[in-house]
Amino acid sequence: MLQRVLLWLTAFLLATVAATTVHAQDADLSITKTDGVTTAVPGGSVTYTITASNAGPSNAPGATVADTFPAVLTGTWTCVGAGGGTCTAAGSGNINDSVNLPAGGSVTYTVSATINGSATGTLTNTATVTSAVNDPVPANNSATDSDTLTPQADLSITKTDG
Repeated sequence: MLQRVLLWLTAFLLATVAATTVHAQDADLSITKTDGVTTAVPGGSVTYTITASNAGPSNAPGATVADTFPAVLTGTWTCVGAGGGTCTAAGSGNINDSVNLPAGGSVTYTVSATINGSATGTLTNTATVTSAVNDPVPANNSATDSDTLTPQADLSITKTDG
């Protein structure tokens, strides 16, 4: 009798543990960023398109899209969600936005930025997406766009015989 009770108790406990085991959620987030050019002019402007997506299988509520602009950029942005993705509609300066990315959803930011006229070298800008949900492929959670800055002179001359 005791053996039967122990067998039943063991089976019950194993079934209870199996029924209450929490399965980890995975959400394959990714982000892309481009301005569509490889060179930019100091004093001019650039327009970046940043898209954060969730390939699933789980939802990623409360994910964060972030982009800290280099000091030579001053910008404003807008955002539109697709496939159930939601984000803040617009802002200015750096992006640090809490977004909801359901499986199959995305958010797309359009950044309009002015480049400081004294900027030199390479304009490099990185955007990232992060979440508390486990991401099995974290290598695609950041994207960088780089442009060679090519200063251009706007010269003119006038001559009069006075």
